[in-house]
Amino acid sequence: MNIGTLARDKDYLLEAVLFAGKLLLENGAETSRVEDTMERMIHHAIGDSRPASDYTYVTVNGIFVKLNSGGSQFQRIDKRQYDLNKIFGINQISRDFAAGRVSLQDMRHRLFAIDKDVCKLKLWHKFICTACLSGSIILLFGGSFVDVPAAIFAGLVAYFMHSWLTRALHAPFLPEYGAALLGGVAGYIGFTYRGVHLDLIMMGAVAPLVPCIAITNAIRDMMARHYISGMIVAIEALFTASALGAGIASASYLFLR
Repeated sequence: MNIGTLARDKDYLLEAVLFAGKLLLENGAETSRVEDTMERMIHHAIGDSRPASDYTYVTVNGIFVKLNSGGSQFQRIDKRQYDLNKIFGINQISRDFAAGRVSLQDMRHRLFAIDKDVCKLKLWHKFICTACLSGSIILLFGGSFVDVPAAIFAGLVAYFMHSWLTRALHAPFLPEYGAALLGGVAGYIGFTYRGVHLDLIMMGAVAPLVPCIAITNAIRDMMARHYISGMIVAIEALFTASALGAGIASASYLFLR
């Protein structure tokens, strides 16, 4: 489908492409995926007549889009979270648009609907998932079933404290440090009550907070030759892991000195 000559259609395309990229970045997609999705949308809308001077450029904190038919725009990205459901929904919209199953206007409306959609994950879902992750770490590393309750308790404390501190502090790395510190304290309390391997319990405490998606995105971006974005995300993941380690070390210092 080629867009018409109306200026409104060109503005719609630029707005929709930029908004789709913004949603993908804000919800945890790697920059290579964001750029590829935007390029596919533009190619389908303009077709083979697309000028070579048109381009998209995506970094961790910003998106550039230039279209000779509709001008150029920049979108700053200030917040990021991880919502794989939204990423899946945006990718599906992109596929439907490329296949001609939805119009440009319909794609815009569906993107706005995804943006307004709020994660409906219930509290008990988070409770169960966190408990399974923290408890399974003990068994994966050869620990005892006796340590599982303490690890689950510590993991739950760390996870929910991280959620609260993220909303309260609005600062990078401090929520990770505070949550790991309190999770470590909870892990030590569980260890003194009934535990065998303190080191594994501490691992279970921080397991829900390890930046696994960020590490994966960094590797994928560097493999796709997005070296700047990949290195930025890798450094951020390194600082996050360091904050977690510092929190656990602080908790250990309080009780083991």
